[in-house]
Amino acid sequence: MRYLVSFLILALLCTAAPALAVEGLVTGTGDPAQDVANVQAALDKGGTVHLRGTFDFGAEGRVKITRNVRILGQADGSGLPLTTINGGSWTLYAPLPHDDAPPAGTGPIIAVRSLHFDGARGTPLHFAHAGGLEVVGCEVENVIPQESAIERNDGDKLSVQAGIVIGNRLVHPKEPLKGAVTGTLLIAENRFYMINDHPDMVAGFGVLADWTTGAEMTVRDNIVTRASRNGIEVLDNALDGKGRGAIVIRGNRIATDDEGIEYPHKFGPNGIVAGWYFDTTGGVDFGRNNRISLTGNRIEGRGENSTGLLLYANDLVVTCNDVIMAGGDGARGIVQTGSRGFFANNRVRGKANYALYCYPFEALSATANTFAWTDLGLFTGSRGQALLGGKVNVVVGSVPSLIDKGQGNRVVETEPCSLPEADPEGESWEPAE
Repeated sequence: MRYLVSFLILALLCTAAPALAVEGLVTGTGDPAQDVANVQAALDKGGTVHLRGTFDFGAEGRVKITRNVRILGQADGSGLPLTTINGGSWTLYAPLPHDDAPPAGTGPIIAVRSLHFDGARGTPLHFAHAGGLEVVGCEVENVIPQESAIERNDGDKLSVQAGIVIGNRLVHPKEPLKGAVTGTLLIAENRFYMINDHPDMVAGFGVLADWTTGAEMTVRDNIVTRASRNGIEVLDNALDGKGRGAIVIRGNRIATDDEGIEYPHKFGPNGIVAGWYFDTTGGVDFGRNNRISLTGNRIEGRGENSTGLLLYANDLVVTCNDVIMAGGDGARGIVQTGSRGFFANNRVRGKANYALYCYPFEALSATANTFAWTDLGLFTGSRGQALLGGKVNVVVGSVPSLIDKGQGNRVVETEPCSLPEADPEGESWEPAE
């Protein structure tokens, strides 16, 4: 119900409030100078902006979003976008009022639908400041990697390529800026094709959503292909002062690249990375830790050190995910570092070091997790099927090859069960004495 209310609020704000402004129609000319200027002029008025045809933003073209706006392209009968924007650098960009300080007020409410982005630099969709966001039915391809302000361990700047960026990670990489992005966020039914020529040197992401505040975030039904770092990264997203915030990641289809950059660690490229990594104390702090659920995602981990689900938080709910591993020497299916997680009816197939890997990391203690009925019938573990660190974790179901390096962990070998059909009770029913 909470998500429904939040979504309705976003819909009303995106439709009712901007409707006070005149709706605009912009048609692409193929001239970067005209296309950028025409789209910027329409966005400055706010309201609903319809984009038609093909636009050329050149190598560096960018429009800034500072007002509530709905940007609508055209789609064909199957939902594929017909409106194309070629080029650009952070093509659609919602900037912070100041890149080095938390914003004084809530950002604009933005909706983007049915646009095809081809050949942008860095990312075509960058939202550093937003009070609500909806990106639905878009397609992104041929993103050109761009040097960022993020410093690698060797001091070089990190080269980044992303389908969409949410939060201030790229513009203020030192720390999150409270309130930079908040509200209801919906990223759905998009296609992110993230192939690049140097996956070992580029941090490639389909969805990069870090450092939001009080966000009700849903990332669902997206296709992410060949990201060289993380298909979907959702990290260090905090509750606000009123305890608001939740994250749902469901129904996405992700295939990693065959190799990836070893930053910030060697494990990758990965399918979904969620929780708290930059400050792991947030993942154990009930007042900051945004509640996260992951369900119904299908992930192919193709790299030597790939992980299907790499998780860094307490109180996760992880159900009905299908993880396929290609047999890398350092690969792992599902990694849980947090505590009190509930994992049920997930499937891991293919080959990896382990299907389940539950082990502490920094402030995260890998304690009291439940792993129920993980389907490992088509999985081969080069070291084992599951490794348990931490304490008092429970595996429900059969795991023939389990390595226990923790304390108080146990396996309950119980098959999945279903109750008999509940027949309607007749007059002949008598209570038991």
